[in-house]
Amino acid sequence: MNDFKTNKAYLFQYRKKMEKIQRLEDKLAQIDSDLIVLKSPAMSSEPKSSVKITLTDKLIQREELEDKINTLLKYARQDRTDITRCIDALDNQKQALVLDRYFIGLQSLEEIADDVSYSCSYVTKLYIQGVQSISVV
Repeated sequence: MNDFKTNKAYLFQYRKKMEKIQRLEDKLAQIDSDLIVLKSPAMSSEPKSSVKITLTDKLIQREELEDKINTLLKYARQDRTDITRCIDALDNQKQALVLDRYFIGLQSLEEIADDVSYSCSYVTKLYIQGVQSISVV
């Protein structure tokens, strides 16, 4: 059973990085929205904050986030290549399909079941068997 945990942790590398990238991209979108607000003068009855956030501050934050995203993407691409190689080596193509969609396609097991017209329990069974069968390089 230890192999299952080890294999699952290995396969999850890409998914974790992609979730982190998505979170950082959401932050980047917020900074872009903030930049638009900072560039356009606005009249407001709300009191001004005591700490002034400048356009330069937001541009620096944006650049730092872009660097983090690009670094994570570089490592995520390598993980995706390695994980895809492991999944493609599986003999059972149904297991490979489930693992590919789950770990690379970032779908939930329920979404996979709906897409391929299998029951959730069968997809879960394929997932468990696939993770156990994978040969981590």
